[in-house]
Amino acid sequence: MVEDDASPKIQVCILMFQGHDVLDYAGPYEVFANILRNPDAEFPEQVFDITLIADDSVIQSSRNLCVNRHLSIEDAYTRIVDYDILIIPGGPVRTLNALCERNGPEVKFLRAYASLPPRPQRRERVILSVCTGALLLGCTQLLRGRRATTHHKALDVLRHVCYNEEATGEQATEVIKARYVDGGFLDNGTRIVTSGGISSGIDASLYVLSLVAGREMAAIAGQIMDFDRSSSLRNIEGND
Repeated sequence: MVEDDASPKIQVCILMFQGHDVLDYAGPYEVFANILRNPDAEFPEQVFDITLIADDSVIQSSRNLCVNRHLSIEDAYTRIVDYDILIIPGGPVRTLNALCERNGPEVKFLRAYASLPPRPQRRERVILSVCTGALLLGCTQLLRGRRATTHHKALDVLRHVCYNEEATGEQATEVIKARYVDGGFLDNGTRIVTSGGISSGIDASLYVLSLVAGREMAAIAGQIMDFDRSSSLRNIEGND
């Protein structure tokens, strides 16, 4: 359930980079932006405060659409403890592989967020990857010992990335084809959710929304977006 008018906004951070896929971030953005604290008011207030962070001030998508960041990655470190949800969009596999190989600011920010200390008195943190954004989670070993998914054409790539970054056996990552997967919690209480390709990120975002604001709010967001969730949606949740 959405909290009362005095409650602070829920903070969403979207980690952007050159060559991203537009719907990977725009879909989740719409899901969270459509939740209003006072929807019948003349100027309704959003429940979620959404921040686009990037290393560059202007970020160009894989299809040449440009968007301005709200905040640099460097400046986002000053607010990192306040972010409740971190979203990692995807893009062409070569783009994500390059981000992993250079161990740049995007990878370092993801590692820093995943390493934050627990906060038992506040809501859980969530890391949500969309499409091939899961490759960043794989190369930072955040998928070790978990189930995960990505774009159906990149499943083998994710398996390869995870295999190179982890031990086998109990620590191996199980990569499956699914709309989204709840991979459970890191040791610090941060939940890991991965989604399949592109539009799957909307399904995964509605799932995350149901966790932090309730199923009723997730249903309302889907109705506002005219988004019909598949009756055959496969929701695979980790055992916590």
